[in-house]
Amino acid sequence: MKYRQRTNRLHYVYVLFLTLFLGVATAAKAPWKMEEFPKPNFGLIADPDHLLSEQSLQKLADSIDDITDKVEVPIQIAVAVASKMHIPKPNNIYEDDRDNVDNGMDEDAAAEKFARGLHDRWGVGTDGESGGTGVLVFLSVDDRVVYISRGSSFDVLLRNSRIDSIIQDLRPSLRQAKYGEGLSLAVELIGTYIQKGEPKWDEWIWDYFRIEYLLLSGYGLAIYFSMRQARRRREAQRVYAEAASQLSAIDRAQAEALQGQFNASSCPICLEDFVSNAIGSDERPIKLLRCGHVFDASCWEEWVNSGQGQVSKCPICKKDVGVGESSISAAAAGASGETVGEQPPQADTMVAVDDTSVQQNEQHIHHHHHHHNQRNRAMQLFQQDRNFRLARLALRYPNVVTQQQVQRWSSPTYNGQLTQDRSFVESRPRAPEPRSYNSNNRMGGSSASFGGGTSSGGRGGRF
Repeated sequence: MKYRQRTNRLHYVYVLFLTLFLGVATAAKAPWKMEEFPKPNFGLIADPDHLLSEQSLQKLADSIDDITDKVEVPIQIAVAVASKMHIPKPNNIYEDDRDNVDNGMDEDAAAEKFARGLHDRWGVGTDGESGGTGVLVFLSVDDRVVYISRGSSFDVLLRNSRIDSIIQDLRPSLRQAKYGEGLSLAVELIGTYIQKGEPKWDEWIWDYFRIEYLLLSGYGLAIYFSMRQARRRREAQRVYAEAASQLSAIDRAQAEALQGQFNASSCPICLEDFVSNAIGSDERPIKLLRCGHVFDASCWEEWVNSGQGQVSKCPICKKDVGVGESSISAAAAGASGETVGEQPPQADTMVAVDDTSVQQNEQHIHHHHHHHNQRNRAMQLFQQDRNFRLARLALRYPNVVTQQQVQRWSSPTYNGQLTQDRSFVESRPRAPEPRSYNSNNRMGGSSASFGGGTSSGGRGGRF
């Protein structure tokens, strides 16, 4: 009797525990309403039901970052994954009551309303002159539906037929429950279509007569000009970086010349770095003139043959260097302030050999004199080389280094750093604002920062 009572009691506890467990599990997977769906908790990915593994989340976040960096137009891609979404049901069970049919919807229509509403509520992307720059990929696992919402600037690049093709490629992975793999593929395909550009004739031919083609052609022009502007901005940033690197090298050479050590490491004509102290950037022996200035052999030949200079004159200092180049030892001696064949001063023969103090004094004077001459000679070579290089930079980068700057920088009274010059710093092209994530307590995750973008449409499908 006691054994039976104990068994009934254990059975009651087990049933109660199972009921509570199932209730909690059911509550945890209650259908999500769009208004209650949380914002991203891992970069630009929202996975409140933890359907994706940490590895899948990281791979998906990396794919989003890679596409954002590769494409030539502004874009922000967000992903939302839910176990199940709330689907409104009709209020009237009679099918012939047409007034109430619109109160309910199927999974496709519910996914569109959910995804576009979430796109607008989060504000994915920004709404600029060319339109919205956001893309949201929504996946409802239990409803077996996926929807891709786009901003208006992608109405052409991510037109309906392209989104249909993306969804078609996702279906095998989604049907095998490889949700992370499928979503990563979706992001990659979105980037591929955007990089591909506007559809070609073979894509347009299938729905050429659709009215939406005429409506979206304006957006296509806006995207084209946006892409061209982005390309120009990147080119301006590249040119500025190259000019800044050349000016920084000149600043470093000045510091070395002040120590009496000036050795040009690049050709002052083409501004390309030498391979070594003896080989130029053209893989030929460096042209070393008697005055101490050096050039790429090919640049020297082109300079003379083009009529810009004379074979007997140095392009930099205009000194007569004869018809040939000087020997390395002679040029090196010229750079150090010495004269070829000059012998070091001899000690006075009237001084006793054991008079060490006088000898040390003479050696000190000779060393000081030699160091002074070496420093002056190095600074002379540097100043001539510096002014020539500045003029060449103005010819190569006219939008960054102006003639007015060259005149001011070439003045003997100018002693500032070229890269820190106010006029040069102010000419730097404005870089796009970097994406910013706020840290959060989930490993590898960060909260998203959206710009108020809106959805202009999209496409969805079942799997």
